[in-house]
Amino acid sequence: MAQNVSQTGGTLLDTVVEVMIPTPIVQFLNTTIIRKPFFILNYWSFVHLLAGVLFFLIFPKKLKLWIWINVIFEITEFLLALGGNPLFVEETIDTILDIFWSVGGFILARYVAQKIKKK
Repeated sequence: MAQNVSQTGGTLLDTVVEVMIPTPIVQFLNTTIIRKPFFILNYWSFVHLLAGVLFFLIFPKKLKLWIWINVIFEITEFLLALGGNPLFVEETIDTILDIFWSVGGFILARYVAQKIKKK
């Protein structure tokens, strides 16, 4: 089965990913900070957490939508990982934790906003 390969030997997906997020940044974000059997913390975890906070700031009443966006994104990321691009390849626990961090960021931001509003 032939892949869509560019003249430089990379796939079209690799080229798109490289333009969006340069390889050194991807390598940094993939750096593992903590690794346990059922827990992985890397710099992507903070990106997902911040994304949840930002989504709350823009759409504070859309938690269910944010959960769906994350589930669909992670399924898409899994399918793209079948191509072998390092941006998308990750372990199942990391995929689950990505959703946890992202939704957790939304819930944390909502909690903080509610506490501030009560004051």
